[in-house]
Amino acid sequence: MGRELTLQECYQEVDRLLPEEPKPERKALAGLVCGVVHGESAQLSVASAAMPGKAQDRSKQKQAQRLVGNERLHVPRAQRRLIERALQGRRGRIDLLLDATTNGATAHQAGTVTLCLALRWHGRAMPLVWRTWTADQPGQHWDRAIPELCQRVAAHVPAQVRVVLLADRGLGNAALARIAAGLGWHYLLRVQRRTRVRLPEGTVREIGSLVPPPGPAHARRGCITGAAVGAARRQRGTTWVSDWDAAIATNVVALPGSDADDPWLLITDLTASPTRCREYRHRTQEEELFRDLKSFGWQWQDSRIHLPDHVDRLLLALTLATLWIDALAHAVLRHGWRHLIEDRSRRCYSRFQLGLRWLRRCRANDLSIPCSFSLLPDGRPA
Repeated sequence: MGRELTLQECYQEVDRLLPEEPKPERKALAGLVCGVVHGESAQLSVASAAMPGKAQDRSKQKQAQRLVGNERLHVPRAQRRLIERALQGRRGRIDLLLDATTNGATAHQAGTVTLCLALRWHGRAMPLVWRTWTADQPGQHWDRAIPELCQRVAAHVPAQVRVVLLADRGLGNAALARIAAGLGWHYLLRVQRRTRVRLPEGTVREIGSLVPPPGPAHARRGCITGAAVGAARRQRGTTWVSDWDAAIATNVVALPGSDADDPWLLITDLTASPTRCREYRHRTQEEELFRDLKSFGWQWQDSRIHLPDHVDRLLLALTLATLWIDALAHAVLRHGWRHLIEDRSRRCYSRFQLGLRWLRRCRANDLSIPCSFSLLPDGRPA
């Protein structure tokens, strides 16, 4: 299949996924996604040169630049369609991962910060909703942005799905636990060492002081049920006191980590047990997603795009490109082709890397590169 036929197939997928977007923007988005995939780069000059078509490279680059600056490509509307596609037919438990990443920072440029809520999927995370600010922008209002992103996803969660929200200590706190509980979600959040917890017997301790000595015999001491976190501060007379009646009831897991200076300090409404530490490790899959978007995949850090709304539109193209690569990895696993690109004795490639390497093999051997933006488990047909 030639690249122009691949572009047509990509446009058909964009057309099915984003039917509400204007047709010119859908066509331009399909071209940019093809360029990102074939050029393996988010840098517009590289991606546009890899776009199929006979137009001059400079014309293709201007088209890509116009697209990322085009307000007619409405990112929140596209994100809604992504959420619907990703959650359609889901059952049982799903993990949603909340994290932020900084991009494009230099000695003379603050860069941007992107807050992303993603779905855990096959050892990686798939972006569902995101929002970007300039890193040094005042009044970023994370306290409003986080609930907004969560609510947009919650509106499309099927009734039979059990959601668990995971976040690192930079974002994990009692306020985020309240947001999750208010949406009917479970939460598993890592918190700062100095987070104050009221124990069931009424004493107040910093969570970092609750970590027992290493060893299975001590593990139960670090798993506490019926604690509270996030007391409000109220003024009584001339002093400020903690109002624990306003705190959120929670369970605590405070256990030693592999590094003595980095223990597991978790709050959750799930059962307090060492199992929560193993489950929390899944949160790092969003960090691995950011590596796929950056140095391990699409080279987002080289895009030189600094306006927040432009970054959000570029990230839409990168998300679709990542979905495409996931579909290629699905085909590799379903057809048993993994041995063609990886040693049988040592499975070291992630699903993203399998798809990326299969893409390169297809290009090298003039094989077809089918396009799909569907999240499919390994047992279902592509």
